[in-house]
Amino acid sequence: MFKKILIATDGSKHSEKAAEKGIEMAKLSNGTVTAIYIADIGKEYAPIGDVSFNIADEVIEGMRNSLMKRGEETTKVVEEMAKKAGVPAQRVVLEGHPASDIMKFAQDSKMELIVIGSIGVTGLDKFLMGSVAEKIVRNSKMPVLVVR
Repeated sequence: MFKKILIATDGSKHSEKAAEKGIEMAKLSNGTVTAIYIADIGKEYAPIGDVSFNIADEVIEGMRNSLMKRGEETTKVVEEMAKKAGVPAQRVVLEGHPASDIMKFAQDSKMELIVIGSIGVTGLDKFLMGSVAEKIVRNSKMPVLVVR
């Protein structure tokens, strides 16, 4: 079984279901979980096509603070779920590109499994896998569990 499980969360219902499964697996193997949230700051104010927007620094900082706060809140929910189940847990909130930084953290931290929800907060069609989950499945060098 997997002893070191990384649970990627974004606060969506799918990521909450993923957290439940990841915690359940950790409990069965006497393992630990780490809840990770990557704040994709660049995505929030990226230019559209050839049009670039000059956004005031304080607006960007406000978006950054909002996303980092969301990360703290969503990882705390997973941490509390794990503690309630008797599973040791920690939280990580980083700024970057979700798919690549989740995989990098998992590899650097010697995680054994990445658990992620099939669809994130973007509300993509329920028949399509979310873009972050899909990128991780396609590119991860370690096992990935995608939860619907």
